[in-house]
Amino acid sequence: MKIMRLFLFALLAGCAVSPVVVEEGGRSLIGGPELIQQEEASLNVTEAANTIDGAIEGRLPAKEEEETVSSSVFIPGRIDVDEPVMPEEEPEPVPFLYTEQAGLSWYAINGLALSRDGMTGMLGMSGGNSCEYDPDVASLAGADFTNQSCPDIPEGYDSEDRVMFLCDDDIGFWSPTWGAQHYIVPGLVVAQVVAEGFVTLENAEVCQVSRRDHDGAVVSVEVPTALCDTPPMMDVDETGDMVYLANGDVYAVTDTSYRHLASDVGNMIAFDEAHKAAVVAWEGETTIGALDNSGALLWSTEADGSIYDLESVGDRGAVFALVYEDLSLPGSFVAYDGAQGEVWGDGIAWNGLLDFSITRDATKMIVSANGAVYTYDIIIEETEE
Repeated sequence: MKIMRLFLFALLAGCAVSPVVVEEGGRSLIGGPELIQQEEASLNVTEAANTIDGAIEGRLPAKEEEETVSSSVFIPGRIDVDEPVMPEEEPEPVPFLYTEQAGLSWYAINGLALSRDGMTGMLGMSGGNSCEYDPDVASLAGADFTNQSCPDIPEGYDSEDRVMFLCDDDIGFWSPTWGAQHYIVPGLVVAQVVAEGFVTLENAEVCQVSRRDHDGAVVSVEVPTALCDTPPMMDVDETGDMVYLANGDVYAVTDTSYRHLASDVGNMIAFDEAHKAAVVAWEGETTIGALDNSGALLWSTEADGSIYDLESVGDRGAVFALVYEDLSLPGSFVAYDGAQGEVWGDGIAWNGLLDFSITRDATKMIVSANGAVYTYDIIIEETEE
């Protein structure tokens, strides 16, 4: 809360009084009673000015002035001044969120991903290959290919519909426009696709975070070796160009340096771009909270079960926490407001869940569980203030 101080500055202008020459009947009258009255008036004006000057120099003002001055106005020499307090801002109303099942299909897969606009998706099939997936009809469509020597596991899409795959030190991409692309990153620890490229954490000659594009440009920042020794979860603020890493401690990495934000707060992280909040939790525990960019705690609360994953709900301002009271029973995708920790709503999370993916515009989600692929529409209704 910001405290405003109000300062009163008084500028006083003095006026010199000159003798007055009065003409009467053609004769000039200098001095006399008229001049005496003028001199007395001049002395009275001077005394009044001195009185005001004295008050400004630190002496208490005249009683009449005391009665008219507000206690919130600062006057030098006075200590009985009330500091004005700004009213607290009203909490931002949170939307209401729920999910509706829009499709169901049966595929044995290793992983999945949705494009940013939700127009297409990718399934990493149990045979090691990949197949495009149409979320509108909940069925396979388009290309069938193999990108990696490992079983293909789609990780995410960039803004040009390239889908990323990982296999040891090999980062692969595929798209209908660009075909297959591969980048070898020695000592790769973790990677994440972003709008125009990808970010990596690698244990090379030093532990470092690198921003990379598809033309081969690389910008690296050295970070503490603890991040390579205990692999962190990564998320990226794409609009602010900040990389967040959580392995118990939380770090923020710019394109030139890093900052340690907090200690012992969680090994899972998801960034809410709408509120610039990093939501954190420990896997398998119930506490969930959020940090701002300085590392200050925005909020903390307890979930109704253990938390096993965090994922931003697109760029809308909420984060899904995957919550189970019992892993053998269905759980919930609980949407927490990144700024306040209020719950927007939730959706079902079947037991046996393998993977899930959410579109950038937060309109669709696909989930793999028990050999089935579910397609959900995410419905977000704005609430009135």
